[in-house]
Amino acid sequence: MNNTVFLEKLENFTSSYPRVIDLSLNRIYRLLSKLGNPHLKLPPVIHVAGTNGKGSTIAFLSKSLICSGKKIHIYTSPHLLEVTERFVIANKIISYEKLFEMLDYCVEVNNGEPITQFEMLTCIAFLLMSNTQADVAILETGLGGRLDATNVVNKPLLTIITSISIDHTDFLGSTLEMIAKEKAGIIKNNTLCISAPQNSLVEKVLINRCALNNSKLIICNENSFFNEINDGFIIKGLKNNTYTFSTPSLRGRHQIINAVLAATSLILFPKLKVSYNHINEGITSTMWKGRLELINKGNIKKIIPTSSEVWLDGGHNIAGAKIIKQWIKDQKMNNIILICGFLKNKDVRKILSILKAHINYIIFVPLENSKNSYAIKELKMIAKSKNIKNFYKNSLKDALDSELILPESKILIFGSLYLVGEVIKLDNI
Repeated sequence: MNNTVFLEKLENFTSSYPRVIDLSLNRIYRLLSKLGNPHLKLPPVIHVAGTNGKGSTIAFLSKSLICSGKKIHIYTSPHLLEVTERFVIANKIISYEKLFEMLDYCVEVNNGEPITQFEMLTCIAFLLMSNTQADVAILETGLGGRLDATNVVNKPLLTIITSISIDHTDFLGSTLEMIAKEKAGIIKNNTLCISAPQNSLVEKVLINRCALNNSKLIICNENSFFNEINDGFIIKGLKNNTYTFSTPSLRGRHQIINAVLAATSLILFPKLKVSYNHINEGITSTMWKGRLELINKGNIKKIIPTSSEVWLDGGHNIAGAKIIKQWIKDQKMNNIILICGFLKNKDVRKILSILKAHINYIIFVPLENSKNSYAIKELKMIAKSKNIKNFYKNSLKDALDSELILPESKILIFGSLYLVGEVIKLDNI
């Protein structure tokens, strides 16, 4: 049994239901009730929403907790290679044998009622978490927050809101305020909310939501709450103390904000018993695939010229492009070769406009296993309209193993998590 078999089986069970994402909680509440309400039997929950930075923040959190000897559950999405990556139970990714067992059981209990794939997977996650002891459960929203399937947990330990920006406008709304209201929907009554620095419109939404729910809000703004220093960062807005942490292992200045969110969460909950040393150890040793990752070993290094570099980032929206632009400027890189592909719901024109000044040329590649990606012809037209030199190759391997990759090139693979998965597969061949 493997990833393909599982996804085909999941598809078969849900193929008769509407294909569009129907944001609502009625279906998942119904199935959870039939399953004995496992979402009410979880260890203390940390619930994370936002546009960018959720995965990295969770990675810093979970690594710090594991360094301190804690048992943790994690439910995230999407996966890069294997659907089992979404389910970490007591520090271990579950087996396919267990995942198939849970799917069969949940499908039987659901008894043919309408349910989406994400809702089914979320029910499986709650069932797994409720059956195994752990100190903490970390949940990442799939889309939005207010009507996200994970939002059935009504008494989380705390909520974390990472950076919010424009994305998924077809489901969450066309303005920043509308999107922020959806993300802020995870904030519950009398529950601490820790937020990344936000646009003033987003900040106002979070302030109003917390006031309505009698919840405390901490916004981790630079200068007033934390400062970047040469070899790390300082948090100075907590309990009249100053906490100095080392530079995060994940690259990019934006990762300092994600590390601040994780560290602040753990400092503010002493019952979790995570020491400063364990937090610092977690921040400096976290590994997270496809986040400004330098590919310095494996099959890809054998394909490209030895003097070239390949960087991989799963960014796929405007905010992600801005982060990449800042990183390029900080690294003083020039003449980058961009290898990319995009889903149709991404604003490619704006993304390429942001990166244009730093790109030598683009190599467009198709996104494997995705029916909702841009046609290469359309991508080439967009690049041409931006006066960006561009090419097309039939696959990621063809792009990397082509005459377009010159010695001493700086290659950036960007634009979709599908591409991250393809890089990992190609590198491990």
